[in-house]
Amino acid sequence: MLPRKSMSDLERQFLKIAGEELAKVKLGGPSALACLLDMVASWHGMRAEIGFHDYGQRWLIEGNAKNKPADRLLRDLFGLSDPDPRKAA
Repeated sequence: MLPRKSMSDLERQFLKIAGEELAKVKLGGPSALACLLDMVASWHGMRAEIGFHDYGQRWLIEGNAKNKPADRLLRDLFGLSDPDPRKAA
């Protein structure tokens, strides 16, 4: 039997807001939502005890979001986007 996983209140709120906001995005939004659902299902099926946000970052770094616009949106959402080089100076 797999260990029981549960999300924190913050993680649940994060997913609710992410779903609402991604649904509004025309380019990549629907694909990002599908990837997010895949990510949640994969996290739930994983035996390791890891928080959802950490798992999501690893999932994205491993290249599991195959659609480029969806990957960009999810990386922004999970804090993995590269800083704008124009603002770095």
